[in-house]
Amino acid sequence: MLSGSPETEKALEFLQHLLPPPDTVQDANVRLVCTLRADFLPELLELPNIGSRLQDRQLNVSPLDEAALTRVIVEPAQLAGVAFSPGLAETIAGEASRAAGSLPLLEFTLTELWPLQRERQISFDSYHGLGGVAGALNQHAEKAYYWLHEQLRLDEQRIRRALLSMIRARGGAASAVRVTAERSHLSTDWYIAQLLAEPDRRLVILGPDGPETAEIAHEALIREWDRLSVWVEEDADFQQWLIVMEERARDEDLLSATRVAEAQRWLGERRPDIPHKVANLIQLSSAAILEQQQTQQLLSQSQEIAAKLRHQTAELEERQRSLQESNAQLEQRAELLTRQNHKVEVKNAEIEEARQVLEERAEQLAVSMRHKTEFLANMSHELRTPLNSLLILAKLLADNDEKNLSQRQVEFAETIHGAGSDLLQLINDILDLSTVEAGKMKVSTNPATLAELADYLKALFSPLAAEKDLNFSVRVSPELPPTLLTDEHRLLQVLRNLVSNSIKFTDSGEIEVTIHPAGIEVPLAIRQQLLEAEALSGPDADVVAFTVMDTGIGIAASKMEVIFDAFKQVDRMKSRKYGGTGLGLSISREIARLLGGEIHARSEPGHGSTFTLYLPLHPSGLSRDDEKVAEAQNEFAALISHRQRAAALPHWQTALPDLSDARGQSGGLTQHRKFSELERDIRFDGEKVLIVDHDIRSVFALANLLEHHGLDVSYAENGSVALDALEERDDIKVLVIDVMPPAVDGPTTIAKIRRTPERSAMPIIALTSRGPLGGQELAVEAGASACLAKPVNSDVLLPLLRRWLEEPADPLRLPQAKAPEVIK
Repeated sequence: MLSGSPETEKALEFLQHLLPPPDTVQDANVRLVCTLRADFLPELLELPNIGSRLQDRQLNVSPLDEAALTRVIVEPAQLAGVAFSPGLAETIAGEASRAAGSLPLLEFTLTELWPLQRERQISFDSYHGLGGVAGALNQHAEKAYYWLHEQLRLDEQRIRRALLSMIRARGGAASAVRVTAERSHLSTDWYIAQLLAEPDRRLVILGPDGPETAEIAHEALIREWDRLSVWVEEDADFQQWLIVMEERARDEDLLSATRVAEAQRWLGERRPDIPHKVANLIQLSSAAILEQQQTQQLLSQSQEIAAKLRHQTAELEERQRSLQESNAQLEQRAELLTRQNHKVEVKNAEIEEARQVLEERAEQLAVSMRHKTEFLANMSHELRTPLNSLLILAKLLADNDEKNLSQRQVEFAETIHGAGSDLLQLINDILDLSTVEAGKMKVSTNPATLAELADYLKALFSPLAAEKDLNFSVRVSPELPPTLLTDEHRLLQVLRNLVSNSIKFTDSGEIEVTIHPAGIEVPLAIRQQLLEAEALSGPDADVVAFTVMDTGIGIAASKMEVIFDAFKQVDRMKSRKYGGTGLGLSISREIARLLGGEIHARSEPGHGSTFTLYLPLHPSGLSRDDEKVAEAQNEFAALISHRQRAAALPHWQTALPDLSDARGQSGGLTQHRKFSELERDIRFDGEKVLIVDHDIRSVFALANLLEHHGLDVSYAENGSVALDALEERDDIKVLVIDVMPPAVDGPTTIAKIRRTPERSAMPIIALTSRGPLGGQELAVEAGASACLAKPVNSDVLLPLLRRWLEEPADPLRLPQAKAPEVIK
């Protein structure tokens, strides 16, 4: 204020505003407490229009004693109607007066203590809970530190550097003093000083020596704030080293190799705090040491060359003597080489014989794998055929439309349906695993809309999460493009498995699915794996992450790799409790690799698990033009398909979700309960349907289902009978045929029907099995309108029949003109 700077006038105006004229009656409810240096007072009293305002006022020029500090504590509190416990104000004043910076300590203490009042009373318990005056200062300072570190994500090293730049601590915290730091010295750390100077923190003062300066607010912070005291003590070594270096820099005394090595450490940790002269000294010393090392190296090399020359001379003499011996040995070696050549020929013959054996065994293995695949396909069909009857009839019983079953009997039917669904899940998992092992699982790359993926997961799993009272959410990052080039069906298969596992193993809390750019979070091992597999176009290629996080039971670190093995689970007891075959994650990892990605898992027992599927945002091998073409084709096909279906079906039918893939959950009946009303509402008007199947059980179940919804069902046990029936009757509207049994000869029957002009546009729904030999490809090639995997899901079959029955028959429309639907 007295320096004559441009800010002097503002400061004088502030004092004139703050201090009323001497003749003003003082308000009894206002107490103004000012602290100032004693040597400033005479000069202030001489200032015009200021000195008179200070006259006749209670001025505490000497340091505040305990009584004055007590009044500072008590009187404002009394005006606010707050009381201290007897003796508490004196205790606080006494402790503050004995420490460095009594008023700063008192300010921080009252700031932290004031919110702890109970019924307008501040007690000793609250005071001791803070840890006294020093504890209050520490709590206030720690709040400011954690605000910077945790909320603003500022690095601790940067906060420490900014504070130590305003402290001279060559003797440790006990002798440390505040110093003024220039903004140019703080550089980017000036931002930290500004934050710490805000009114809520008050740990730093801006402008003590000009507008571009800053310093620690109180020396009490250096002594009493534990964290800063530790930093100051640790900084003492650096300051001591800096003193020595500055002296050496003044004397231009080059450093030894040991000193240079020590200096390199401080250059790495405290480079902004090292003066330019010291840095130049270190650089010159390093250059001198390097030159000495190079000179020594040259001297050593010259000595080595001289020794080598002497050694080479001796060797030449020895070689001349050994040449004669070598000539004699050459004949012996020639004979030895002949014998060795004979041995090599024998070895080559043995290797050729072993190669032939390996080829034979490889061929045997291929035949064995083919037989295994055929066996699984046949066994799948044989299992699905009775399972088809079981699930359909159990579903009809559980629906209890005629209301002639008791609640207990309905529960029995639901249990039967749930057990059948679990068996179907096991069959599907084994087939998927067999398909992956045989290398026959195919992926089809098309643009997949991420928002639609998220909506699908919400619609599918929100009811399941609600049944267990879990919070379930799906979020898509706005930073991602709208679509992702991948196989949408396989991607959904992996995500369904991960989310269903989270729901299965989570009893309380939440499950969160996020789709976001992976960035640097991709583990280096996984990124390297994707590069080696040529899934990524380069080391910095973009990756999208599908993360499923839950608060479930968690997995021990020692079991993390086991969970991806087939038929393996973490614990047999948990397997009995939660169910499952242990195939889901094994299949999911293999599918992820087929998609060009990988699955990574993190978990802690009792704290939940996080499974992340990483996929390339732009798959390797596809140019940007390829992506645009595929995306445009997909949008055009989706538009045509939507218009065709919207013309034939109401909106609620076209939006019917594909429930047949909602696998991995026990109790298949309960998980589709919300859609049972849709199925019950579907009624037909006696349209004729012909079922072609050799298994009377399957025919019986399917016929009951269709007749229950108003269809007129006929039955043929093989393709020949079906063709005769179609030739005799022209009122059959739809053909439902099982293409797997050889007796039925489904593909041949479909092809013959398509070659018949009057039946060329007839809807034909083929019942197939899953897996590489499930009959889908044969049915599609023969001309099936749609393929439906057995056992039949009525929630899918009935809307499908309605759509095909309501589409107008067009004899000019060829089956190949429209890609058949394949519903697995």
